[in-house]
Amino acid sequence: MSKQYFSTSLTPEAHPADIFCVETTSEYAITSSGNSILKLWNAASNDHELVLTIKTTHRLGIHHVCVNKELGLIAAVGFDGEISVWSLQDCSCRAVISDPKTAYWAARFSADGEFLAATSLTGGITVWNTASENIEKCGELETKGSSGLAIDYSNDGRFIASGHENGGLYIFSTETARLLHSLPGHIKAVRAVAFSPLSKLLAAGGDSNVITVYDVTSGEQVFNFSGHSRWIMSLDWNFTGEYLLSGSFDKSLKIWSIEQTECVSTQTESDSAVWAVKWTKTAGTARPQGFVSVGIDRTVRWYREATGG
Repeated sequence: MSKQYFSTSLTPEAHPADIFCVETTSEYAITSSGNSILKLWNAASNDHELVLTIKTTHRLGIHHVCVNKELGLIAAVGFDGEISVWSLQDCSCRAVISDPKTAYWAARFSADGEFLAATSLTGGITVWNTASENIEKCGELETKGSSGLAIDYSNDGRFIASGHENGGLYIFSTETARLLHSLPGHIKAVRAVAFSPLSKLLAAGGDSNVITVYDVTSGEQVFNFSGHSRWIMSLDWNFTGEYLLSGSFDKSLKIWSIEQTECVSTQTESDSAVWAVKWTKTAGTARPQGFVSVGIDRTVRWYREATGG
């Protein structure tokens, strides 16, 4: 059974360059681009007006962003290989994290807000304690040396997953800091990884144009989703875990039903590649859940489920 979504709002020329990433909270959609600016848009209103702008230190632009809603922090990863951490409360910079031996690429906070993990172009994963007064390095996870392009923390805090340029896909235990699974199924770059809300499944996608879904405990591949014709750039689960959202270089967005194991909606409004997608956070409200997409056309697109869809 298909689901119908429609675009409720467009924010054209939201940034002066490609918009590479979007993150959402119940209040904001946070976007960043090939310039040094973070923009926070009102996710709760119908107009989605610009609420806040943060000028960061990343002179070459920002390609990844993540948010720690528990502590009110935003982490931005720039093309300069550095991570900057910002306070949502007063827009001050809490820390700038850099390493002369490598460049960081993708980052993700733990659900409880205590840790930040990031991949690097030399392949390793670094973890910092963000709950301490000074953000301090507290661990490292070793992979097989290929650039880490994607990372996610499971909601229960027990696992970290990473995707790599050579097709490597790994799940680590945060309790033991050891590799649990090296997952098969990808021979090309893995650009997106996402744990399901209950931390039981892991979805991964990238240059193979296929989304693979794995059982986190066993490491076994459960099923595949095929339908995109170009690289899969972004993945996100809705809050119930019933649907998986994907954005692709083929200019489309797709929604996949986990129960039906098939695509139930395709959006093709964009005339250029989609860099990132994210469900809006509407759990516990009567408002239909929607999602946001960003990409090369510098536009923020807002979607909502059609009534009765």
